[in-house]
Amino acid sequence: MIFRSEIAESLTLKFAEAAGKRRSEGKEIISLGLGEPDFDVPKELINATVNVLQNSKSGYSSPLGLLPLRELLAGQFQELDSIPCRTNNVIITPGAKQSMQLVLMALLEPGDEVVVINPSFVSFIPQIYIAEPQSTVKVVDLDKSDFSLSKKDVLNAISEKTKVIIINAPSNPTGTIFSDEEINWIYNLAVENDFFIISDEVYKRLSFNDNDILSIGSLEKEVSRVFTVNGYSKSHAITGWRFGFMSFPETFTKRLLKLQQHINTNTCTFIQQAIVEAFEMDMSFLKDYNKELKRRASIVSSYLNESKLTLVNPDSGFFAFINISNTGLDSNTFCSELIKQTGVATTPGVAFGTNWDDHIRLSYAVKPDVLERGMKKLVEFSNSIK
Repeated sequence: MIFRSEIAESLTLKFAEAAGKRRSEGKEIISLGLGEPDFDVPKELINATVNVLQNSKSGYSSPLGLLPLRELLAGQFQELDSIPCRTNNVIITPGAKQSMQLVLMALLEPGDEVVVINPSFVSFIPQIYIAEPQSTVKVVDLDKSDFSLSKKDVLNAISEKTKVIIINAPSNPTGTIFSDEEINWIYNLAVENDFFIISDEVYKRLSFNDNDILSIGSLEKEVSRVFTVNGYSKSHAITGWRFGFMSFPETFTKRLLKLQQHINTNTCTFIQQAIVEAFEMDMSFLKDYNKELKRRASIVSSYLNESKLTLVNPDSGFFAFINISNTGLDSNTFCSELIKQTGVATTPGVAFGTNWDDHIRLSYAVKPDVLERGMKKLVEFSNSIK
């Protein structure tokens, strides 16, 4: 295949080298970089998995996934997201990232253009070029003051070659949510210009400001234009289990089935079986998760009030995307010096788009005492920069 330069191992080499050096010296690293929840896996899911392993055969499933689970997920899309999803609109994949990769491979052809709203998840653009090296990415950057969407910039990015726009709602890395008006506008624009929409909604269940988050797929009478990507890695704290799923237009069934068949065969069946068994479990733990995430986000915000760093407060997820422009440092230098001098690991903003080199991403998916120690060191470091 053609490996374009955008399919890079990392844009954060300087930071990685600093982290590696400190680790090799046996010094402490306070990791505020990983997007991995520190919550416990729901006990019902653990028990269901043990039961399946002890009592069931876990052979192959359909490349689309186990039928009983697809039926349950279709119902979930309908009930929780108001998406008019049927069983034939659902595919189960090894992680939400794999859903994204499969749909891009099913959609894109040479010469197609993809609109990506930045800052965006680090894999979006590489995945586009893995799927179709001869496609083109059109980047639209959010407003840095409030992470709002510029309709003018989106319109300038749209052309007759536009095949799809990718949105991440809620967003990694900003933790912000598109307004209902913005979601409706994007959908109407896609209809008017006849392109598709991929909506990554893996953080939707982690919303802690009592906001109702509108799924763009709910604006359809039937699933025809919107691919809605989701998974349980974040909401159920099972990142390593690799369980994702997607609602997709039924016209793409043959392509997605063939891709899954030849790449993965199927998603791990004992995990699929366990999720079927535990599907009706009490989900009230999400209220506790979100209450705790909101508390941690407020810890981040309160510390930054005493620094030269600024923040648009997140509404969801477990990331804070912090503006470091007042320090005069680029994100790689800031993060590498931060970990070198204090042991605090964060993620350089340049990883989320070239125009975001004046930001860093911080994860508060850590215990509060660790977060407080890390924030204290971060603020002391930033205030020491002349």
